[in-house]
Amino acid sequence: MSTLLDCKILLIEDDLPLAELIQEYLNSQGYAITHIAKGLDVHKITDSASYDLILCDVMLPDIDGFNLKDVLEQKFVCPIIFLTALSDDEDQILGLELGAIDYIVKPVEPNVLLARIKANLRKTKAHSPQDNIVISDLVLDKHNQVATVNNEPLDLTSQDFELLWIFAQNQGKLLSREFLFQAIIGREYNGLDRTVDARTSRLRSKLESFAIPGLIIRTVWGKGYLFTYTKSAV
Repeated sequence: MSTLLDCKILLIEDDLPLAELIQEYLNSQGYAITHIAKGLDVHKITDSASYDLILCDVMLPDIDGFNLKDVLEQKFVCPIIFLTALSDDEDQILGLELGAIDYIVKPVEPNVLLARIKANLRKTKAHSPQDNIVISDLVLDKHNQVATVNNEPLDLTSQDFELLWIFAQNQGKLLSREFLFQAIIGREYNGLDRTVDARTSRLRSKLESFAIPGLIIRTVWGKGYLFTYTKSAV
């Protein structure tokens, strides 16, 4: 988790005067803000970008904020706060049930928004005890989404890193498709979706292209996948 001085927030808001107001205020409080006005503009953000928190308007011009949530979670590893002019309890409940860390009804006072941001960042930090994984000379930095071997960064997308992080957390353990699907998609596996296989295949191909001895993801037919890294003695 970043300190206040380098905390990065992605603001997704189509109301430009409001977005400017939020950006100016949070900048004055030491936060670095990236603003986009359309939800699907997240695809234009580089895969190497990372954020500590996302503020996402629900009523966007191109996609409902609730529907955008899955895209955000696939691309970024951080909490989401929904912003909306809708005060209906059902909308708030839906947002929270979808996994948002908080739900703020507009208009909101800037100091109240700041307090909610700080509270949720503290909450996230308290539930994120592990920011790095070290396996021999393989180091995974979760906050920056960077994996290195011998201090050399590996060319991985945010999705690649997310999956590698899960494997590294469970090094030497056989992970089923059901477990991996729940971990990266966030819902129960239906037995048909091939997302896990596609992402694992892509990550394995990349790891093989790096030609790092001992770093491998094995397929255990009918059971799942096994990640191991055994550095050979020189």
